Amino acid sequence: MGADPIVIDYLDRLETAAAALPEDRRVDLLTDVREHIEVALAEAGAGDEATVRAVLVRLGSPEEIVAAEIAAETLATGRTEPAVGPAVRRRPRATVEFKALMLLTAGAIALPFIGPLIGLGYVWSSDRWTTIQKRTASLGVVGLLLFPAVILLPMLAGGEITAIFSTFGPLVALVPLAGLLPAAYLLAVLFLELSVVARQDG
Repeated sequence: MGADPIVIDYLDRLETAAAALPEDRRVDLLTDVREHIEVALAEAGAGDEATVRAVLVRLGSPEEIVAAEIAAETLATGRTEPAVGPAVRRRPRATVEFKALMLLTAGAIALPFIGPLIGLGYVWSSDRWTTIQKRTASLGVVGLLLFPAVILLPMLAGGEITAIFSTFGPLVALVPLAGLLPAAYLLAVLFLELSVVARQDG
């Protein structure tokens, strides 16, 4: 396999694309891919050009392999790689975004009013969302909480819990939505960003 010019060119491209990875991961990736190609060709029982190209097509382009490796590491650890290529944008830590989304979703249910507001603090401390996106999420949280807060909080403070659910039931539903809807918006932004990066890598 080592003498096949198609495979050599493929591995050279993979090594170039993998320059974005730390050295130990780059070596492991190259070794794994090389072994995968050897096994696939051995199972095919042929080494002609058509078979080699079919194996490489199934494996994917070197750029796609490296992009997937970086994306998997980012999602698994939340860490930004210290060195990235020009086609892969630098990723900030994911822990802040995770806390923000958790407080906007689970926090909106477990900690009504308080959870989404704390979640906004994490939203604004993140580098993943733009200022416009942060403002949009903030307007969603504050806008959906304002009306229920004006009516329900005084009643809650007076111990009128039964009256809250019997008379203002629809308003109660706005409280968790104040976190869930902005969270859905911010999560969609992250997915769109990943999609754009994936298209650029392709």
